[in-house]
Amino acid sequence: MNKLILLLFLFIAQIGFSQNDAPLIERKGNLVQNRYFILGQEVTGRQVVKKMKPYEPAHKMMKSSRRWALTSSIILGFGVGSFMPTFFDPSPEITVPLLITGVSLIAIAVPIKTKANRKADEAIELYNSRQLMGNLKPKPSLNLTFNQSGLGVALKF
Repeated sequence: MNKLILLLFLFIAQIGFSQNDAPLIERKGNLVQNRYFILGQEVTGRQVVKKMKPYEPAHKMMKSSRRWALTSSIILGFGVGSFMPTFFDPSPEITVPLLITGVSLIAIAVPIKTKANRKADEAIELYNSRQLMGNLKPKPSLNLTFNQSGLGVALKF
């Protein structure tokens, strides 16, 4: 009887664990900072990209989102860098061109960052929707391995 209860418990536990192989991801953030959560636990963007690696379309979209975000940050940094000297030097021959350059670079960075956020949302939605599950096919392999006790067979699937 105890063995039957133990087998039943292991069977139910296995079903429960097999349902959680690809956790849900969510993004909370704005133009300044994004925060990613996997099952309510905060993780970095790099961990999200790593988690999406088996799902190629979502992985590519998320990497593209990170590239756009980096580009936006660089442009925004140049914009703020050229905008800041206008506060310290009151001469109009320096202030006006730097002010125009800084504001225009900041204005260019905002739509790029929104595009990055949109791509991240699309990648997360694609990953969470499980539409990709049909694209994954198991690749079983049978390998011969050598160890201390001689020859062995390794089955991976």
